[in-house]
This record gives sequence, C-alpha cells and structure tokens, in this order.
Amino acid sequence: MLEVSQVEECKRLFAQRVPIRQIAERLEIARNTVRGYLRGERLPGQYQQRTARRQPVRAEIEGRVRSLLEEEKERETPRKQRLTAKRIYRILRKEGHGPGYSTVRRVVEELRLELRDALAHAYLALEYDPGVDAQVDFFEGVVDRPGGEREKVFVLLVRACFSGRTFAYAAQNQTRESLLEGLVLSFEHFGGVFQNLWFDNLTPAVKKVLCGRTRELQKDFETFTAYYGFHPEFCGPGKGNEKGGVENEVKYSRHEMLTPIPIVEDRPALQRLCDAWMEEDDARTADGRDRPIGEIWKEDVEGLIELPPRRFEIGAVRTSHVTPRSWVSIETNRYSVPVAWVGREVSVRVGAEHVAISSRFADEVVRHARSYRKDDLVLELDHYLPLLERKHRGLDRARVMKEWLRKQDPCWRELLRVLRAKEGESGGGKAFLDVLFLTRTENVDKLTVAVRAALRHPDVSLATVRFQLGGETEQSARGKGLQEYVGPASSCGSLGDYMVLVGAEEQRHG
Repeated sequence: MLEVSQVEECKRLFAQRVPIRQIAERLEIARNTVRGYLRGERLPGQYQQRTARRQPVRAEIEGRVRSLLEEEKERETPRKQRLTAKRIYRILRKEGHGPGYSTVRRVVEELRLELRDALAHAYLALEYDPGVDAQVDFFEGVVDRPGGEREKVFVLLVRACFSGRTFAYAAQNQTRESLLEGLVLSFEHFGGVFQNLWFDNLTPAVKKVLCGRTRELQKDFETFTAYYGFHPEFCGPGKGNEKGGVENEVKYSRHEMLTPIPIVEDRPALQRLCDAWMEEDDARTADGRDRPIGEIWKEDVEGLIELPPRRFEIGAVRTSHVTPRSWVSIETNRYSVPVAWVGREVSVRVGAEHVAISSRFADEVVRHARSYRKDDLVLELDHYLPLLERKHRGLDRARVMKEWLRKQDPCWRELLRVLRAKEGESGGGKAFLDVLFLTRTENVDKLTVAVRAALRHPDVSLATVRFQLGGETEQSARGKGLQEYVGPASSCGSLGDYMVLVGAEEQRHG
C-alpha cells in the first residue's frame, strides 16, 4: 500500500510522460502497482488484500453452530428459550472446541442474519386518518413514598395515532375496572371516541384467543365497546409491535414522568404528575412533524365518535347484606353504611376507584374510595352518629371514633376533655356528640377553626361553637365584598320630651 504522497508522485511523473518502468524503479514499487493507481483500481491509503485470511477456528465451529441454530428454528423454539452466543460458547467448549467468545459471537450474529426471515424484520411506514385509530397499553414503574418506601405503580396510555396526543391514567392496578375507568376518562379527556382501539390480548378484555384475529371478549368489555361504539382490534400473540406507536410512547413517557424516581404521596398525586406531563407533551413537536402535537390534534377531533349522554357504569352489580356492625363485606375489606340499613339487603357496584352501595329502602347512595389493602376497614363517622348518640358510653372505644380523631386536629380531643370536665362523663360525651352532628352540614375544616376559637372562651359549649361558626361565616362573607347593613339611626332625647310622649299616651287612652 502506497502513501498518499507516493501516489501523488506517481501521477505527477506519469503526467510528465515518464515511462511506467522508470516510475516503478524510482519509487521502488512493482509496475503493476503503478498501473493500478494510475487506472484508479486502487485508492490512496487503502489496503487491498488479494486473498482472504485463513480462519481455521471459524471453519471448525461454523458447521456446528449452523446445525444448532437450524435445529432451533425447525423446532420453533420460543424467543425466551433460544440459544444465546454465551450458551453456544459453553456448548462448544464442552464438546472439545477451543474458540474464543468473540469469535463465537460473530459467527452467531452472521448466521442468525442468514437464517432469519428478512420480511419478518421489515416494517411498513403507516399513515393514519384523523380520529380513526388509537392504541392502548399499560406500563409499570416505581415511585417513592414520603416515608421512604418504594411502591410499584401502573399507568394506562391511550395514544391517538394521527396526532400522537396521549392520555395518561394512574391506575390502581391492571384489572378490568381500571382498564374501563381509564378508557372512560380518556374519552372524556379527548372529547370523543376513536373508531378503532388497538390492544394487546390482555385478560381484562380477552377471554380467549381464537383463530386468526378472532377473539372471545369478556362480557363487561364487550358491553363497554357496544356502549361507546368503537371497534376493538387486537395484536397477534407476542406481536406488540403492531401497536408500535404506543409502545414507543411507553418508553418516552416513562422516562419523562418517572425518571428520576419521583416522590409522590398517593395515587391522586401520581395522577397530577401525569396531568402535568400531558400538558407539556401537547406543546411538544414530535420527530418528523412540523407542528406541535396539540395543534395537529385539532384535525383529529373531527373524526371522533360523539360521547353518549350518560357515563358508562363500571363494575358488575352484586348483592350483599349489612352486618350488625353496619358495614358490608366486599372481597377482603369492609365498608360502612348508615346504621338504619343494618340487616337489609343492598346492591354493591365495585369500580376501579370507588365502591357504590345502595338500598331500595333509601334514596341515598353511599360512596367510598375503594381500598386495595387487605382486611381494611373503610368507615365513615356520619354513618355511626345516631348509634353513638344512643350508646355514648362507647365513645372512647368505638373504632370509627378513634380513627376519626386520629385524622383530626388535637383540638377535638381537647374539646371532649373540656366538656367532660364541665358536664361530667355522660353529659360531656353527649355535648361532644352534639358538636359532631354539625359535621353533617358544615365543612370539617371550618368547624375545626370554630372549635379552636370556642376553646379560648371561658364557657365552652355547643352554643359557643355555633357562635364561633357563625362569626367565621360572617367574616368569610365580608371577605367576598358584601355590604354590611348598619340599620336605622337612633338618638337619645331629653327627659322633657319623654314626659310629653307619656302625657300624649295617657290622653289617647283617656
């Protein structure tokens, strides 16, 4: 191989009509080498090997590696059980071959490319129409709680294929209720329903995978699709790439929202994190686009199906009986209802986030936030106030009372202590319950402010709390700019004027 300067010298001499023989002698190179550079067959600074190097080790193992890979392909081995280069390396070493790992790795890479179905690895560029298609997928991540513990979380993504706009829902889990709740919220967020929604073959939606693209759907999911009027499309088993848009969005959004690992207090806090990300993402201009996602979305809206007039009720309805402790058992947890419902049969609808309990004997519907803990008690103080009023001796030991006081300001315990010191154990407990009944009509935070103010008064009572509550209400009303009514003006007259009035009155009654 000649240096660049030698090639330049060779061509300069040839331009001066120096014979090739003399050029070769002067540069001390072969005449054929000179002819090769002059004809452009060789490039300056580039080495050309005439014959391939001998690779005895590769020649020794290539046949064996090929047979292993062909056998694997013939037996249709699942992806997770296929041979790796390291596994093949260990097999060859056991059989007495002595190749290096780098040699084995190169042979495996080349043979896999040779034996693969090239069409299975090629992708078509797709173009979607506005409002027609969207893709759905769950992803998992971890967050830290303020106390330091780490917790797994789930996020449902619904991505519009045309504009790329994405909705993120912080789900409790990957159950059917969470899937349907997330879809309903996405429809409300987008302001309509896409004509086609693409899914994996997830259990909450698919009961059984049949031949080809045919699926036997879960009953609740089938009802849901009919109610909103969209057509569900499902990827082939193990073919998540068929909804590659949302798969790529999963990677992007997980890094944007959960990297570095955020510290969030609860699920609503995680949802606020998702909401902030969605707002930022609408302003982003994706690769290959010339406008922000939010601007392209305006074209997507035109193709959406209109939302039904009423929201879909998520969760199957079941019946249950209210226990003597005035609660209903749902799975491993118990939820309170008014004590007047004890012994009655009630209807229970379990959703992703809430539990709704109703009775045909009452117009009221009791709603609780659904608990996903095990053996949890979800109790509401208001349900037990009539029972506590009758059985006030259980005030100190009632579980619902203890849980409520633990969540409230210490002033409530102080109020109970002061009232008992003033009116005795029984009378003070009754007076305390009278104050608690105010929680049915007043905001607890506002009532807590009134209790703190009442405790500064020398005579603490229900009337004092009511007075402070009224004062607080009046001050808040004044803060809104309402005019204060001052009433009519009055003045103090003289004694002579008073006697004239008395005389006139006596004369009138004469």
